[in-house]
Amino acid sequence: MSVTTGSAAGERQPKRSRFDLRALLGKPARDLGQELRQARRELLQATRAGEDQARALRAAEKAIQRLLKDCGALPLPPPELRVHVGRVAHAGNFLGQGIDSSTRVLEVFGQVPEGPVLDWGCGSGRTLTWLRRHEGWRACYHGCDVDAVAIGWLRSQGVERVEVCGDMPPLPYPDGLFAGLFCFSVLTHIPPARHAAWYAEMHRVLRPGGRAYVTVHSDTNMLNGKSFTAEEREAYFRTGSSWSEREGHYKHAATVTRAFTEAAVGGLLEVEQYRPAGYHHMDDFILRKR
Repeated sequence: MSVTTGSAAGERQPKRSRFDLRALLGKPARDLGQELRQARRELLQATRAGEDQARALRAAEKAIQRLLKDCGALPLPPPELRVHVGRVAHAGNFLGQGIDSSTRVLEVFGQVPEGPVLDWGCGSGRTLTWLRRHEGWRACYHGCDVDAVAIGWLRSQGVERVEVCGDMPPLPYPDGLFAGLFCFSVLTHIPPARHAAWYAEMHRVLRPGGRAYVTVHSDTNMLNGKSFTAEEREAYFRTGSSWSEREGHYKHAATVTRAFTEAAVGGLLEVEQYRPAGYHHMDDFILRKR
């Protein structure tokens, strides 16, 4: 029997785990043995369930690969490349995110772009997989990423016009080449102090009248995110930006207010559209070169 002190009579007590070590040690040996055998059975059941789930996921992934091959799409990249552009590596997340991002790109630039369009931060082709269904995009698509392994994988699949870029400007393209540029969750992983330089670089590679579609972490993330420290929140509301160190491949997080982004854009790019939490949990902007 457990005794709780320091609480009011009738107060609901926290639920105790059935395998509480202190409680087990106070039981007779026979009861303790029964508890341990039950714990072992449950552990084995959970392990088997996990193995069954893993087998099902592998089978589903093979089926998806066959379907992608049959329709002439890019195959799934290796799991280690998928997790570079998401929190998890499973196929459903990679493909689902690509459907969402490509749908937004088509909304902004159409099925037949007005000229070359750059996918800045293309990774291993999460968005490209779905854009390639459209002939206009097969002719106009360009991609670049800091992940040289991902770019190498795309090239090994026959994808042309993809380049390795640096994490600081300039991009490996001449002035005024692109009619459009898009980047999903790229500026979200670049320190806010560098954002103005990257907006200036967008201005450089866009032709007059060219448009850029960008997503950023902003108020929605800061107000609802559970991983921010008190210091990060204080910096955000005081300065308009915050930089959070996170483990993983480009998992550091930049969070910026709308006012911060509009100041970083300066007079180089006109804000054509702004949507708070417009793309998933991120704010999105459509910017036009003046």
